[in-house]
Amino acid sequence: MPDVRAEGVRDFLRATLDSLTSHVAVLDEDGTVLLTNAGWERFAAENGGGPTVGSDYLAVCDAATDDSYAAEAARGIRAILAGEILQAEVEYPCHAVDEQRWFRLRAVRHRALGPVRVVVQHDDITARRKAEEDARVRASVLDVADAAVVALDRSGRVTRWSDGAQRLYGWTADEVIDRPITDLLLGDVALEEIKAIMARIHQNGYHESRFEVMRKDGSTFPALVRDAAVYGTDGELTGVVGVSVDLSESVEAERQLREARDFSRAVTDSMGEGVCALDVDGLLVYMNPAAETMLGWTLEEAVGQPMHELIHCDGPGGGGGAAQECPLLVTRETGEVVRVEDDTFLRRDGTSFAVAYTAAPFETADGFRGSAYVFSDITQRKADRERLEHEVEALTWIPKIREALDEERFVLHAQPIVDLATGETVQHELLIRMNDPEGRLVPPGLFLPVAEEHGLIAEIDRWVIREAAELARRGHAIELNVSAESLAQTGLLEFVAGELRRTGADPALLVFELTETALLRSEQTAKAFIEGIAALGCHLALDDFGTGYGGFTYLKRFPVDYLKIDIEFVRDLPRDEASQHVVHAVVNLARDFGQKTVAEGVEDAETLAMLREFGVDYAQGYFLGRPAALADTIEAPAG
Repeated sequence: MPDVRAEGVRDFLRATLDSLTSHVAVLDEDGTVLLTNAGWERFAAENGGGPTVGSDYLAVCDAATDDSYAAEAARGIRAILAGEILQAEVEYPCHAVDEQRWFRLRAVRHRALGPVRVVVQHDDITARRKAEEDARVRASVLDVADAAVVALDRSGRVTRWSDGAQRLYGWTADEVIDRPITDLLLGDVALEEIKAIMARIHQNGYHESRFEVMRKDGSTFPALVRDAAVYGTDGELTGVVGVSVDLSESVEAERQLREARDFSRAVTDSMGEGVCALDVDGLLVYMNPAAETMLGWTLEEAVGQPMHELIHCDGPGGGGGAAQECPLLVTRETGEVVRVEDDTFLRRDGTSFAVAYTAAPFETADGFRGSAYVFSDITQRKADRERLEHEVEALTWIPKIREALDEERFVLHAQPIVDLATGETVQHELLIRMNDPEGRLVPPGLFLPVAEEHGLIAEIDRWVIREAAELARRGHAIELNVSAESLAQTGLLEFVAGELRRTGADPALLVFELTETALLRSEQTAKAFIEGIAALGCHLALDDFGTGYGGFTYLKRFPVDYLKIDIEFVRDLPRDEASQHVVHAVVNLARDFGQKTVAEGVEDAETLAMLREFGVDYAQGYFLGRPAALADTIEAPAG
């Protein structure tokens, strides 16, 4: 009759072994595998086989003639079987399917009556090895840095002394470890001052001071010391890390400070990822402090809520699509790790931010299943990429603009300006365009901002002035824009005067349009230009009036002939009472100053009628006439 209790004990022991994350096998006195747990079997299956029940473990080790780790493991197990030692350990690398991993083999003699048994346990120590390697790298970085890095415990005793500190102060690490920092470096600095500095570090987490510090030989030098608090997992202060540099040579000190600052920033940034865990139903079960900060939820508030609905959306403004398509949830179904490089999460306040994250399924030893993900805010990274793309795009336009100037591929379009009292077109505003080498028209939004940013707009402005003078010579009333860059340069007035002499054009036919931004950039130069063109007989229009703070001042100080009401107040005029008040006020103001008003951006008959009602003098916009080539506007035959 079967011994039920014995079978129960065996089943219990087997289940216990299978629940372990370690890979476990039991060997007999000859090194033959008697028993393996589920972890051992799973690892063997995933990595191309290995010793199984009934196979000779020692023979497998011996067969790996080029593997010193296998030989070391075999020697240790044989020594245990011979009674020479009770246990042996070997750490060895294992090339898994997707990466190299490290394992620790621990063999222990089973202490009991009966035949000799050896329990062999393999544990994955990859994370520990990586952490140790990272620690070595960080230590190496500190040691090769020119700055001195010193770590103290909470009592002010030295716990870490970098090679840079030894070079700077002359003390070796063996000489200073566990000694008070005040005895070594600070000399005459009062104890009360030290206590006050420690209090500030504890309160603020950071402190920066300049001290006259000592070297081992007794000489002193000025040093900048930056201290940062180190906290334990309980939030209590456990010590201080200080970076100090010699200020005797300012150039060297500045370089060291930049390196220290960049290093500190890199370390801080690396600790900023958010971590969350979901259960099998997609409900949040854990969220780390970084995630709380980024998302605006505390763990207590968010736990138990569906993560997809709580924070996940496909783009700014929310949404998110179907939950079954969410990578945060799909990964638990597929069992695959998902890396998403650009997504959007929602904060508690409803705002959104760009993220990159990794989602992975997991299952605990007690059977709890879910998924975990690590995310980081990539808003700045995206902005930097977009800015860089913009700068690269701008750089490609610089040679195109220069070529267009050299090859005379700039062209002018004109938009009519209509007298609202008569319905007659009384002026045309000139608008710059560019033809590409194939003759296709390039809109100004693609090249004008680049020309303004990189100093090419002044040359374009002078080309427009030449063309405008020619049109005025033929009797056309012209309005043209002058950029802030051109206005800030000396010699512009002389250029205008020269073109008027060259062409013999009537200066009264030219209206120079300036913005408040252009006036602000170089007020003295602008004042000289405005007064100069007025003396020549040309006219001045103040563009975008009503949007800036200085417009009223310029009405008093400069001989302005036209006020151009900004499109912002014209576009919604029939529907917005505030815009109506602004337009009405500008008209009255212009009349008091003896000026004419021009409304920009007229799009419909209702707006046009209201402008007439308010007494606006002139208007332009798509409803009255779109910008078109000179041949179709100014130079079009009457008919």
